[in-house]
Amino acid sequence: MPPFVSRLAVVALVGSLTSCSLLPGDDDPDVERDRTGAGPVGDSRAITDEDLDAVEDLLEVRAAALVSGQRRRFMATLDPGNPALRRKQRVLFDNLQKLPIDKLYYGLDVSRSRTRVGTDVDARFSPRVYEHLELGTVFTRPVSNRVSMRFVQRDGRWLVAGERFDEDDAPQERPWFGGPIEAALGDDVLVVTDEGADVGAEELLDSTLDALAETAAVLDEPDDQALLVDATTNGRPVRLSRASGQDAGAVTFTVLATDREGDDVEGPAGTVVKANPEYVTQLVDDDRTLRHELVHVLLAEYGETNPLWVTEGIAEYVAYQPLLLARSVATDDRLVEAIDDRRVALTSADDWGKDPELDYLSAQAFAEYLISRSGLVTYREMMDLFDERGRRRDVSRGRGLVPGVLREVYGLTPAEVAEGGFELLRGLDR
Repeated sequence: MPPFVSRLAVVALVGSLTSCSLLPGDDDPDVERDRTGAGPVGDSRAITDEDLDAVEDLLEVRAAALVSGQRRRFMATLDPGNPALRRKQRVLFDNLQKLPIDKLYYGLDVSRSRTRVGTDVDARFSPRVYEHLELGTVFTRPVSNRVSMRFVQRDGRWLVAGERFDEDDAPQERPWFGGPIEAALGDDVLVVTDEGADVGAEELLDSTLDALAETAAVLDEPDDQALLVDATTNGRPVRLSRASGQDAGAVTFTVLATDREGDDVEGPAGTVVKANPEYVTQLVDDDRTLRHELVHVLLAEYGETNPLWVTEGIAEYVAYQPLLLARSVATDDRLVEAIDDRRVALTSADDWGKDPELDYLSAQAFAEYLISRSGLVTYREMMDLFDERGRRRDVSRGRGLVPGVLREVYGLTPAEVAEGGFELLRGLDR
């Protein structure tokens, strides 16, 4: 979705249409360190089945302690000689106690790491670990996250020696790992924010439920949607696109469940709206960004079969209701000049994200043009046809399908739809 800054810029330019906290790195003095001497010394040898059984038993105890709220039992799974680790793991424990956990378990993938480093007394082991966490009715399956953990053997006993956020191999969605959080649950919507944030979890939950009801009413969809809204600084920053490098106000995505070892995807676990914590106050004061994301949530059935100008266009159209471009005026000459310089064409998937402000604004114009001609029901018929043909031909983002779908549903060419949208945009200069 557009960055909130661009959303503010569009408001300033268009109408104004009038009518992620990363954990400390290796150079951080508070980073998790082995303070008791175990290190890459002595002989390396293959991890034995006995070692694996011991690590798996340790993770089973850890998971049970987190689910049942047994702090002492959980802390006993940690390396006692690593105070930095223990501080961060206390935060993880406290965060998870605030969430409606139904199920938590871990899996090990040792296909890439079966070597232990160190002496026979003190050794270290860093397998791939997968955390599987199910959150009540918010997720239909446990969300599976790759977590960067390492283990140390102290006097024959395996313990957790480290856990960190890895930017290069980040989990799908894990806001409970990092800094302290607040959580609020309403219906099947769970909201998490940073502890002590200017806009807390309860306030953001109220705004989300209101926006969800409004959006569902416009789309004639039920509003009993399960959803996680993450407005924490934990994890990756919210990026709009690699091409622009801009931060987004919010993004929506589906998280997946895998088998225990992380090898095979078993299906979707749930839907997440990741809100940029820097813009949460604006999200609450002006809920258009929330409504945009909630359109994607409610229309998630289409996956990635539709062109981006179709899915982002309907999201912008609904988000700005009842404001229409046809009744708006640009108040900044820069917008008018940018529109004049823009090529009159439907934005392809390959070009999307190079100019985010105009990508989203032109998509809104294309959607408004089509809906004003034939209504929202026909627009959804177009989306259904893109979805059906995209799945049948195994293509994404409507590649190769646009001329045929537009001709069948509207009797129009892509050039005619593009010109209709740009006529609305040019009308802003009046």
